[in-house]
Amino acid sequence: MTRIFLFILFFVGVSMSLEAQQIAKTNSGRVVVLFDNGTWKYVDDKPGAKDQSAIKEVVEEAKVIDTKIELKDTETQKLNFINGPSAKLLKYFKLKNIINADLSLVSQSGKVSLLIDWKVMTAEAFAYFGYIKEGSKISLELMGGKVVDLIYTEEFEPKEYEKYGFSTYKSQLELSPEQIALLQSSIITKATMTWTKRSEEYKITNPAYFVNELPKLMK
Repeated sequence: MTRIFLFILFFVGVSMSLEAQQIAKTNSGRVVVLFDNGTWKYVDDKPGAKDQSAIKEVVEEAKVIDTKIELKDTETQKLNFINGPSAKLLKYFKLKNIINADLSLVSQSGKVSLLIDWKVMTAEAFAYFGYIKEGSKISLELMGGKVVDLIYTEEFEPKEYEKYGFSTYKSQLELSPEQIALLQSSIITKATMTWTKRSEEYKITNPAYFVNELPKLMK
């Protein structure tokens, strides 16, 4: 049932999102609310269904996101999530201005870590971006506008490869149950990284990364 409506969300189009639920329109034009527990309800079964108040009323009937998840000890394969130009590097480099980030997930002892391998196409990453400090964050905007802030609790410095013209940051952070529940419920529309020297929004190559990968950690 859930798979059917994920298909609708991706290929028919999402019109809006309220709270943690998804609002979708079927190819017949009917408006549907997809709840987090896998059920759905037609909004236009209610009087005045075209009004925002009617949609909100249906959404409020949804259950609170279930953050009680059972995890198995496993690790997902590394996949690309970000690949695109840096606004800062574009000012100085016509070609070598790309920021790349590959992600993988590790579940162990009931905790989930997100491993992020950043690759910056300059051998002077520290000069342009600084380092990843405690409190640095990646802000992920979900379909509908809700933002999930993934905050680093450790410090990570770049490793600069002057000979090859690039730098890397191998970093990781922990995901809370609430973040896991939100990230697996919606695709990502924006990703903004806050370095010590600046914040930049980057191009996402895999918007459904968490939707597809997080269930692989579940029992």
